[in-house]
Amino acid sequence: MLRPARRALGEQLGLLALMCRRPDLLAPMLSIWVASWGAGEHGPVTTYFLLEIGATTEQIGNFGVIRTVGALLCSPVYGWLLDRRSAFAPVLLASFCCSFGCLFRGLAPVGDTAALYASHVVLGLGAVNFWNVVGAYAALATPRDMRPVVVSGFQVQVSTLNLLGTAAYPACDWLLIMGGLDDQLLRYRIHMSVCSLFCVFGFFYMIARFRPTALSEHHEKVKAREEEKLDGSVDKLQLFLLLASLVIQAFGETVVTVLWPLHIKKLGWGSHEYAYLDIASKLLIIAGNMAYPALARTLGCRTTASLLPVAACLTSAAAFLQPDASAYGQTTHAFNALAFLSACGVMKVCFQHLATLAVPPSLQGRVFSLLQMLASGGGIAGNLFSTRLFEHETSFSGKGATPFLL
Repeated sequence: MLRPARRALGEQLGLLALMCRRPDLLAPMLSIWVASWGAGEHGPVTTYFLLEIGATTEQIGNFGVIRTVGALLCSPVYGWLLDRRSAFAPVLLASFCCSFGCLFRGLAPVGDTAALYASHVVLGLGAVNFWNVVGAYAALATPRDMRPVVVSGFQVQVSTLNLLGTAAYPACDWLLIMGGLDDQLLRYRIHMSVCSLFCVFGFFYMIARFRPTALSEHHEKVKAREEEKLDGSVDKLQLFLLLASLVIQAFGETVVTVLWPLHIKKLGWGSHEYAYLDIASKLLIIAGNMAYPALARTLGCRTTASLLPVAACLTSAAAFLQPDASAYGQTTHAFNALAFLSACGVMKVCFQHLATLAVPPSLQGRVFSLLQMLASGGGIAGNLFSTRLFEHETSFSGKGATPFLL
């Protein structure tokens, strides 16, 4: 038990050391690291902040759709640039949109829905694309035989820093209250601004220090050797099933992440309890992603990819279909919801890993973009269905449970 854990930890530390040693990786990764921390710090209050300044539940769903449509439209351009040109332009553009879109959102006046919509349009051009482009660049700029470690390691680093940011939220909010800031909206704005400041720092740091590897030259040098290593066990039908499963995974995860802060109100919980649950989910996702390379080696990629959706389906049903405010109901919800989110986190890494192994090196940037487009499509569907069906009630599920049933 301890030996696999030590090996997994050693792989992750080795990857981190590699990223710190290479200047072409350090600049974009440092920007991702600080942005991930900032996003984690404002994550617990984002939904409550939007409600506080006058957004409705349906509008919150619309904002999610706008962000994912932006990712859907821009991903092919970013992927083409990664394969054919340089990582500099797509990384900087995505970082700019993420930084200033988040800043404009945090400064939106109360009741000004037009400003909220405009800020989410700018966010849609960056935000998710920023993480996707940097993650793709990290995978493309490292040896192919490191792919499972790099894909999972990137998610581990992002989740760890996101977790640290989320963990800081209750203490930071308490300090603001002790400092005399009783205005809840003002505190929410302060939390929302932290992410913007970190992202703006990362943007200007990359302008000064980012000199990406010429990926086109790298592909030509290793093309013959790498193509011999293509995983021939993944045929076209299996690749199609992987891509379809990624859409379903994104749909289910979006439904839960959008509605979870609203769902836990039925259990008598609020933003602080949500922050603790979010921390726990990130810890489990980190542990799962660290264990993924070992799982793939032990069980095989196909078995791992088959078992994860089953686990996600069962735990989602147990967590959300029958809310119960008793101590037993709260415990059951927390256990199964955390298990569902951790399974989704590992599932995403697994599907990305298998899909990228099925295409040649010259198409890697575009396949990462395709994966992001499909995930965005699932996210759009999740945002549309979750917020619009939240108040719907059927004979099979109570009020608010229909999106989780889907």
